[in-house]
Amino acid sequence: MIVGAGSSGCVLAERLSRHEKRSVLVLEQGPSEWPDASVLDLRRLPISDGERYVTQHRESSGLPVVRGRGLGGSSAVNGAYCMRFHRDDFDAWQGPWTPDVIDKAYAEVDEKMGVHPFPDADLAPTALAFERYWGETYSTRQLDDPWPLVGVNRVRSNSVDGIRRTAADAYLRPHLNRPNLRVRTGVKVDRVLLADAKAVGVVCDGRDIRAREVILCAGTLGSAAVLLRSGVAGEHMRVHEHREVLVGYRLREQPEPGPLLQTVVHTGDGLEIRCYRDDFARYVGGLTPSGPAVGVAAMAPGAPGEVYLDGVDAGVRLDRPDDRVLRDMARTAHEVVEMLRSSEFGGLVVADSIAIDPVLRTSQHAWGSMPMGGRTDWLGAVRGVGHLRVVDGSILPAAGRSGPHATTMMVAAVIGDVVAAD
Repeated sequence: MIVGAGSSGCVLAERLSRHEKRSVLVLEQGPSEWPDASVLDLRRLPISDGERYVTQHRESSGLPVVRGRGLGGSSAVNGAYCMRFHRDDFDAWQGPWTPDVIDKAYAEVDEKMGVHPFPDADLAPTALAFERYWGETYSTRQLDDPWPLVGVNRVRSNSVDGIRRTAADAYLRPHLNRPNLRVRTGVKVDRVLLADAKAVGVVCDGRDIRAREVILCAGTLGSAAVLLRSGVAGEHMRVHEHREVLVGYRLREQPEPGPLLQTVVHTGDGLEIRCYRDDFARYVGGLTPSGPAVGVAAMAPGAPGEVYLDGVDAGVRLDRPDDRVLRDMARTAHEVVEMLRSSEFGGLVVADSIAIDPVLRTSQHAWGSMPMGGRTDWLGAVRGVGHLRVVDGSILPAAGRSGPHATTMMVAAVIGDVVAAD
């Protein structure tokens, strides 16, 4: 039984249902309809309150924390940023996580999801200026190299002709005719059903559904809520996030609509500098226009935040970077101000509009509440509870210097192969 038809759940469903003698049931809380092109268009982010394919949480300070719901999960509503971690981010990973295994699984994700770098011709003028400016300081990754580096990195995207390619389209939809694969939507799993310290199914909609093994793929917050309601995880769980500050400005001319994020810089001190194409309000309904921005995000965790039960659903208190990282973020934000005032941006940016926003924001990248090597083993099996796994962003054991989406899918592919062979 797989709980959640998001990015990792779709990968696992395809992997496990390859074997005819294995029956696979996928339970998804979201709607049964496939997101259409108006939802999947990269020129918008359908994540505002009231959108059909997202769940909105509120962080304790009031910031929205958004997660995808429905077939494909967050892969249907995110920015289609699908970049690998750096090679040395895996140095401390144990178990099956050898370089060859990781490389092969990433390559398959890239192929099935249509992952590619944005070509030069598609870049906004600000993105081109951004790459020229930082290229004088850092190395620039070659477009045909899928592994990022400290330096300028063109974003690799899971999109085709400006439309997001979702995990459901890549892994689930082509195999719905398999007789041993069933998908049920509109089902909210309340808790894991336990007997003799083993998972024997789940409770949902007031009834029990039995299974030989339960695999939670409901996303970092969704899986945490199920575990907390099941009494498996105590009263709260740790969670990490990539916190971000924005440097805002105004453009002299409005850019053509296009993908929000096309190029980034990874610094030597663990920050990601993000050159956003335009005002977030042009992508997310209901936002007050404030102009485009460059983001400075801390990719290494500080003290962890918490996931807890707020009623029956997940509540969130986000982490805060430590003082050293906050100083690095502040210094880099001032370097971004210098960039925007440079000759590269002189014809693009209104100079007196540049300002650092003091609000510490979120990248919508919650991860690490059930880390491998800690609360789970190196294949996502929950310690102390038999026949129960977690396979989503929850089990990432350490910070990567890129966003977690591609790596979460890679992890699901590897674990799926191991479980299927058992």
